[in-house]
Amino acid sequence: MCNPRRVTVTLTRDIAEAWRREISRSVELAERITGEARARQNLSAQLGGPALKALEARLTAGEEPAWRETAEGYRCDVDGGYVLYRLDEQVLEIVAARDETVAVRGQAATVLTGEVRETLETQATSGYYHDGYGGRTEAVARKDAEEIARQQLEEERQARLTAVQRQAESAAGADLQQRAQADAQSRLEQATAERQAELARQAEQHLEAVGVRCRQAFNELLARAYRDAILAYARRHGAENISCKDDDGVMEIEFFVDR
Repeated sequence: MCNPRRVTVTLTRDIAEAWRREISRSVELAERITGEARARQNLSAQLGGPALKALEARLTAGEEPAWRETAEGYRCDVDGGYVLYRLDEQVLEIVAARDETVAVRGQAATVLTGEVRETLETQATSGYYHDGYGGRTEAVARKDAEEIARQQLEEERQARLTAVQRQAESAAGADLQQRAQADAQSRLEQATAERQAELARQAEQHLEAVGVRCRQAFNELLARAYRDAILAYARRHGAENISCKDDDGVMEIEFFVDR
């Protein structure tokens, strides 16, 4: 009768292995930049007081949907830029703008080295039959157990090396990330400065064309302000038969004042 038996083998292994590992980090940064060219026009020296007051009244009352209040004044966007009415200065500012997103990648790398010195130990078991049934003798079982143990030691050796390397990488990772961040920030500052200057030159080339669109938007506002000023004048002076028509951008105002 076959009586199953087991044999257990214990193996130890001294390791002293140097290792070297290169690690790197990268950081991507992006920034939206604008290059601008500007032209200013002093309206207080060109428009009468009633017209300016009517214009400002329309803006502050929110009666012009195309114009929005900003920290600088009231702004109307047009293709390629915007027109800004500076309320405190009574100045019209035409701005041609070119926008672009600048993206850069910063990198940092270092080489980590170290050495693992350790004694590893493991056990492995294999079965056999006392009568060698099926070729499973004690010698065969011992050989199998030794092979299993050697594989386990090799796996443990690899695991220890990996663990030590990962620990070193984790310790160095924060500094490496900061270096990559600093590199990306430096690259971004240089890239944005260079590109912003180019965008400003492009905006300067388009300032005249943008100015036409800006003045058209402002003149439409100014026409409505003139209308308000004229109608206010007529009412103050008791005008009769007041009529106001706006037909395809042509405004007609009629009234009668008996002096």
